[in-house]
Amino acid sequence: MKIMPEKIASMASYCISGGLICMGGLVEWFRHIDWNQVAVISGIVIGIATFLTNAYYKRRQTKAIERAAGMGIAIVPERD
Repeated sequence: MKIMPEKIASMASYCISGGLICMGGLVEWFRHIDWNQVAVISGIVIGIATFLTNAYYKRRQTKAIERAAGMGIAIVPERD
């Protein structure tokens, strides 16, 4: 199967044209963004993610301490 140079050129042209159309729409969308709202929403999302991550690791620590206590090992966690 041999691909002809004309088909490659046509395919490249269509791909570049489609990409430029998408990029134009993306640039237009970014132009109308209120960056203060982006900062507030990002802060809220990062805060929630931090809380959930901390809760996950504290739960793992509690389970590990409970397992150790069940095996008769006393573990005293460090204070934060």
